[in-house]
Amino acid sequence: MATMDTTCLYSTVKNISGGTMIYGFLPPHGRELENNEEFTVFGDIRQNLGGNRGSERSVHRRDNTAFEAAIESGKLELLNTPAQILKDAVTGAPQMFVLTSGTLTTNDPCWYSSV
Repeated sequence: MATMDTTCLYSTVKNISGGTMIYGFLPPHGRELENNEEFTVFGDIRQNLGGNRGSERSVHRRDNTAFEAAIESGKLELLNTPAQILKDAVTGAPQMFVLTSGTLTTNDPCWYSSV
C-alpha cells in the first residue's frame, strides 16, 4: 500500500539562535533544539502550544507569549504551517494555497499527488 503525502498538514519551526536552545513551549512538553535543527508537529503549531499540560488558559497564554518572544528575538523561525484548504465552489474539489516566487495560487492538496 502506497504511503500518502500529508506534509501540507504539518508545521515546522527552526532554531536559528546560533546555539542549542530549550524551547519549553514546543509540544508536547518542550524540546531542546540544536542550532539550525528543525522541529515538525502535526497541525498548526500555534494551536498546539500548551501541549498536554492541561487546559489552563494561563499555560496557553504563557506558551503563546514565549513562542512570540522567540520569534521576535530571532531565536526561532516559523518555516511553515498547514496550508489553508478550500473547496472550489464550481468543481467541489479541495484546493490549497501555494506561494511560488511571490505569486499566490491554488493547487491540489498534498495528498492528491500520492493518490
